[in-house]
This record gives sequence, structure tokens and C-alpha cells, in this order.
Amino acid sequence: MKKFLESRIGKEIEVICEGASIKGRVTHVEDDILHLEKDDVVCFVNINKIVVIWDEREKKGRPPGFVPTED
Repeated sequence: MKKFLESRIGKEIEVICEGASIKGRVTHVEDDILHLEKDDVVCFVNINKIVVIWDEREKKGRPPGFVPTED
């Protein structure tokens, strides 16, 4: 797990830890602690508690125009 997370350094990811979802840019991994940064705030995650990891997707903008309503 540690080597995999180290390969994500500099990338935006989302992790799920026992029900909590955390998003951020991987800054580094020290011992068993993942360091995620978002909006100049650092979050420290115990990598032994991570259940799911995926890369954060780029948000696609909607083209200008009317948006259909759902009935």
C-alpha cells in the first residue's frame, strides 16, 4: 500500500477510510501516514485504515445553453 501511495505523490486522489471519504493532493507518505493537502489544509490518514483509493476525476464543465428539467 505504501509504495502504491508513493506512486500517487503530486496527484489528486480520494480515499475511503471506514466510512469517511477524504479528497486531496498526495504530498508524501511517512511511515504508515498518508499526507493529503486540500485548500492549504493538511490531512493525515493512517494507511492501514484505507479501504478504497481512486484518482480524482477532472470535473467537466457543461456547455452553455438550456439545461433540461427532470419531470
